[in-house]
Amino acid sequence: MNFKSFAIRTAVALALGPLVLFLTWKGGYFLFALVLIVSTVSYWEFVHLAYKKNAFPQLFAGEIMITGAVLALFCSKAALIPVVLGGTILTLFVELYRKKGSPLLNSSATLFGAFYFSLLFGSLLLIRELPLIYDFEYAEAGEWLVMLIVVTWVCDTAAYVLGSYFGRHKLIPRISPNKSLEGTIAGFLCAILAAYAFHMLFIDHLSSLDCMAIGAIIGSFGQYGDLFESMLKRDANVKDTSHLIPGHGGMMDRFDSLMISGPMMYLYLIYVAF
Repeated sequence: MNFKSFAIRTAVALALGPLVLFLTWKGGYFLFALVLIVSTVSYWEFVHLAYKKNAFPQLFAGEIMITGAVLALFCSKAALIPVVLGGTILTLFVELYRKKGSPLLNSSATLFGAFYFSLLFGSLLLIRELPLIYDFEYAEAGEWLVMLIVVTWVCDTAAYVLGSYFGRHKLIPRISPNKSLEGTIAGFLCAILAAYAFHMLFIDHLSSLDCMAIGAIIGSFGQYGDLFESMLKRDANVKDTSHLIPGHGGMMDRFDSLMISGPMMYLYLIYVAF
């Protein structure tokens, strides 16, 4: 394990982590701003990854679609359909007159990137507003999202530290050569334990079974989110999506796990827990 890199990662996490947790817990416009910033910056990083594969996604059109989709998730989910339809048509119209690279690759990358970040990370907004549907206290969903984020950090840290010391079997070396099966299992188990601890200490409106199930979702799908992003970086032959966050890389690098665990937690809550 690179102790210098780990120390930088830890220092930055301690500096920025409380801000992320505060915005998430407050909800409303605070969380909206966080989701919009993460989604738009992540798309900008994605566009530069695509450049390395000779695809040229439309930066401006993509950012418009992201803004519209996040607004729809926050204000009225019914508005999401016009955003998707209008954004798709806009992308094709722009590509018709653009004359840059492959229209097939460009339009595909534009639409995938725009809706990947806005819809998947935007699921945090859907979770945060669930009390308005199921008649819970508004603050309760803030605690659920704090659990989601903290347990994700616990999972990532356990997988990294314990995998560095005890990892012997590579997980998917062609995608992420440093990830081990042992580290993955450690992250999964620690995520379940951390979620159970949240139930014991803070969350009494979700059962212990629900919290442990959410921990299992974070420990499994969250790690897949990291692998999905590693797959894109490996294909583009880059180590980090950017150098925006010292010790962590880019916005995609920092929030990749939540891109998958967030939507899966939302689906679990609405179809199983409630």
